[in-house]
Amino acid sequence: MPLLGNLIVTIITSLVAWLAKYLTQKTAVTIAIVAVISALLLALYAAVRVAMSSAIAGLGSVHPMFAAGLAMVISPATQQCITGYIAMWSLCELYKWKFTIMQLWSRTI
Repeated sequence: MPLLGNLIVTIITSLVAWLAKYLTQKTAVTIAIVAVISALLLALYAAVRVAMSSAIAGLGSVHPMFAAGLAMVISPATQQCITGYIAMWSLCELYKWKFTIMQLWSRTI
């Protein structure tokens, strides 16, 4: 009986150790993927905001009549609209990319 008990304890211990290693590895990779995706999305958002702000600030150096014409065509909310549009599509592409990465990653583990 002690031999059977020792075998059961060894099997359960090795199973728990393997499960802990597997879940720890999976969690670490998932956290790393989420961190990278978040950083890339934040960088994309900042780049779009800087590009739009510099373009709008550059309009101050043009002829006043040209600036007035642009102001009639381009709404003051254009920067927010373009930023929202780009952010929405980048989120869609990011989701598809993340889904593909997760599928490939799940096949390797």
